[in-house]
Amino acid sequence: MKQFPIGMIGAGAIAVSRHLPNLQKIEGVEFVAVANRNLESSRKVAEAFGFAKVYEHWKEVVDDPEVRIIFNCTPPYMHKEISCYALAKGKHVFCQARMAMNLAEAEEMLEADRSTELTTMLCPPPTYMAVEPFVMQYMEDGHLGDIRHIVLHHATSSLNDADKPLHWRQRSDLQGINLLDVGIMGEVLNRWFGPVSHLSAIGKTWVTERPADRDGRSMVELPDSVTVIGQFKTGATLTALFTGAAAADACSLTIHGSKGTLRCMAGEPYVALQTSEGERRIDIPEELLGKWEVEKQFLQSVADGKKGAPSFEEGVRYMRFTQAITDSMAQGMRPVQL
Repeated sequence: MKQFPIGMIGAGAIAVSRHLPNLQKIEGVEFVAVANRNLESSRKVAEAFGFAKVYEHWKEVVDDPEVRIIFNCTPPYMHKEISCYALAKGKHVFCQARMAMNLAEAEEMLEADRSTELTTMLCPPPTYMAVEPFVMQYMEDGHLGDIRHIVLHHATSSLNDADKPLHWRQRSDLQGINLLDVGIMGEVLNRWFGPVSHLSAIGKTWVTERPADRDGRSMVELPDSVTVIGQFKTGATLTALFTGAAAADACSLTIHGSKGTLRCMAGEPYVALQTSEGERRIDIPEELLGKWEVEKQFLQSVADGKKGAPSFEEGVRYMRFTQAITDSMAQGMRPVQL
């Protein structure tokens, strides 16, 4: 039986709600060491999930000779340093998304990844995971004809309440250029439709200052709304709205082809197909339903001695998309080539 001795660095919401419970179900997993934001929170996680050791600093987790696999579940500002250090120490690395603070850091991580045979993997986006296998097969089979227009509408109320304290995802010192759902959807767009060739973007911050967070920070440093227009290398066009400043939540991805239009709703296991014959709902058949098996897939890649998916190369591609949007906003909507 394969053994998977794991060190967890960062044990926030996604680690506690998804990664750790799912890892507990996998045969051979050993929770060796954990380091979170502080010793108190680390001890709580250790007690809840059975970690043998609690460390004050993340380097102690990586340096522990009993740890062979690192789960880097910190915010983006720590992704590059921890991942590169762990790879240099001979540890397999699972890194939480978004990949890095900016494109330059992501490229450094990819360079470190290419220098070793160790397994690496990024956390995939769950947003359209359920329908992804079906949609990609449906397009490949030609049911939509030529793909001509992609319309992404990601509007939520997550940042609409001006009285809510500053969220850590609004801080550039923690997030870098990773704003809203841009990177998540950049990954999906790349995988479904191939790379974007050029784009223009405009950002808007509706609430510039909020009640202070636990670190005493109150200034909003990342836009709470971004609008993008662009074109894929295939020739299909892209229109995208990312905003947390709406009164209600409405997130969808619409694919307009020469033979039909397919609309996907975030988090739903069905799609809506519209053709000349009208509109109908398609429930995704069980055999094509995408499922969250992230932890199992990563550890299987470790066992097989392969790189995981999403790979660090895929991460660089979506960071290139995010960087282009950031650069275009900074240059007054100037078109940016990717």
